[in-house]
Amino acid sequence: MPVFRLRFKINAAIAITCIFVALFFAGIVYPYELNRRNSRFEEIQTLVSAVFEQRREEIANEIYAKQNSALASSLNSIKGVKGISKVIVYGTDGAALAATETGLDPMIDPSERKSLDNGPGIDSRNLAGHPYAVYASPIEVIGEKVGYIKLYYDLGPQSREGWYTIAVFLLLLTSTLVLIALLSNILLTRLVLKPTFMLRNAILQLQGGKLGEQVPLVSRDEIGEVAGAFNQMSSLLNDQREELIQALQTKDDYAQKLEVLNASLESMVEKRTSELVESNVRLQQEIRERIRTDDARKELEERLARSQKMEVLGLLAGGVAHDLNNVLSGVVSYPDLLLMDMADNHPLRKAMTTIRSSGLKATAIVQDMLALARRGVMQTSVLDMNVDIIQDYLASPEFDNLQAQHPDIRLETHLDPDLRRIKGSSVHIKKSLMNLIINAMEAQPQGGSIRIFTFNTYLDAPLDDYGKVSEGEYVLLRIEDDGVGIRPEDLKRIFEPFYTKKEMGRSGTGLGMAVVWGTIQDHNGCITVRSMPGKGSTFDLFFPITTEERLPACRSIPTSEYMGRGERVLVVDDLEEQRQLVSEILRKLNYCVETAHSGEAAVEYLKTHTADLVLLDMIMEPGMDGLDTYRKIIELHPGQKAIIASGYSENERVVEAMKLGVGRYIRKPYTIENLGKALREEQLKSVD
Repeated sequence: MPVFRLRFKINAAIAITCIFVALFFAGIVYPYELNRRNSRFEEIQTLVSAVFEQRREEIANEIYAKQNSALASSLNSIKGVKGISKVIVYGTDGAALAATETGLDPMIDPSERKSLDNGPGIDSRNLAGHPYAVYASPIEVIGEKVGYIKLYYDLGPQSREGWYTIAVFLLLLTSTLVLIALLSNILLTRLVLKPTFMLRNAILQLQGGKLGEQVPLVSRDEIGEVAGAFNQMSSLLNDQREELIQALQTKDDYAQKLEVLNASLESMVEKRTSELVESNVRLQQEIRERIRTDDARKELEERLARSQKMEVLGLLAGGVAHDLNNVLSGVVSYPDLLLMDMADNHPLRKAMTTIRSSGLKATAIVQDMLALARRGVMQTSVLDMNVDIIQDYLASPEFDNLQAQHPDIRLETHLDPDLRRIKGSSVHIKKSLMNLIINAMEAQPQGGSIRIFTFNTYLDAPLDDYGKVSEGEYVLLRIEDDGVGIRPEDLKRIFEPFYTKKEMGRSGTGLGMAVVWGTIQDHNGCITVRSMPGKGSTFDLFFPITTEERLPACRSIPTSEYMGRGERVLVVDDLEEQRQLVSEILRKLNYCVETAHSGEAAVEYLKTHTADLVLLDMIMEPGMDGLDTYRKIIELHPGQKAIIASGYSENERVVEAMKLGVGRYIRKPYTIENLGKALREEQLKSVD
């Protein structure tokens, strides 16, 4: 039959080879073309989404204000973007509000609206036989949905470009394969088919019994070698016939033995396979059990580690703060005393001022530790977030130094001029802002931008992200960056103490975000974080507003305004050096001073004596603390004027002492001005 002819097989092989070559190149070109189209579709999605986001707030406001003409103008301006041919806006009920042309969808059905509530989407569809990419998204403003929008992007040029590319590829591939097939056929006919036909004819002669038949040697290639071997075989074939018969018999014997051996081998393989399957099943069970055990152990270890971090942090801050503030009292207060007696041109005045400033800086560090452990008593005031926090920090030397370290980062501020007031600690909020800006800069090693926003906002539903917050009016502080972002597995742990991806001791300590979280909690606020790897981060800090009036800034007053009038003050402190230090300050301020080394000693003294004012240390060990001592004192002298002082104090006990009649709380280390003002103000209350 013709299909068994060598020429047919060679032609078939050439054809099959051409088909495989065509399929191979098609397999390369098709994914490339598909990827090109998908990339183009993603670019279209990004373009359309960006165009909408630029006009989203404007369109939302126009819908909300029912400004139909302005809305139509906004849609036409969007249509002016190259590629966007149709735009339509719908209300929250799905009905069309405005469109750039008629004939578009007049309604969005409920199922599509429900899908859009989960986020924007894009798909391709044909309208009147023409392809479009349709981008649909809800329209929201300040968290409130006011409608929906669809943008139709014309895919006609992309479709025509794709067909043109395919046509050119097919034409080039077909021409190349036809040329290859013709050349291959000519060469194979001359070099293979002709010598093969000659060898075939000789073999047919040999088959007919002509054992001496010879083939002409027309070439020196492999076919020529075959022809020479055939000639030798033809002459020796008769002599080897008996040997061939014997070889065939031997072959049959070996075949029988091989069949028996093969059957035995199959049985052995089957048995061994069964054993391996059973062993594999047991091993998989052991691995699964081991994984479950390891996962449970890791989870318990992580919980224990987090608990230990918080416990160590609280013990560290609480244990160090009281003693360290007592030590710093000498560094701050004694220079105050010495400076009062020094002339302005005294050679040691600058050194004493430096010592006092260093002591105050150390005191601020201790207060940061207390803020982190949430054991300090915050000094709060009515604040303007724009002026007192943001602008004050951006004008500080600390920010200048930070910006000098990151010259490629641009910082923008968008501050609401009608921002409401808040009540809080400017030191703690400013420290939180600083930590967030530092993190944003370090997240952009190649440069970028940081944006700071402030808003007045109203939460109509409680939040519970990284801190609970109730419904009401808030001031929102937002910090955005274009940095590397935060991975999802790290996002839920960023506020844990000592959890950091930075190099400990150099670019981070792991405490900055914990300070931010603690500050937000102390201000009854809330923080939310949005971040994706490679797409930057956004931190929103919510602070409750206050209706209290803002007090004028404190000014430094002369010593004469808070000098005493010879009043008797009882100083109660468990440390001798503290009693001695305070005694010297009070005598310098013209007070008569008595001291007691414990709460019990103070109570005994007041059983037989009186005092115009009692200065109580809050923490005294062993024995009664300041609160318990004051309880005993007012049993003897109801209405006794007193002031509580300490390096730190539990909030509840300070509040309870003030409810009982303690006038003020002052923080160690003492300064002459703070101590003098506190005593004088308390005495003036007594006079009133």
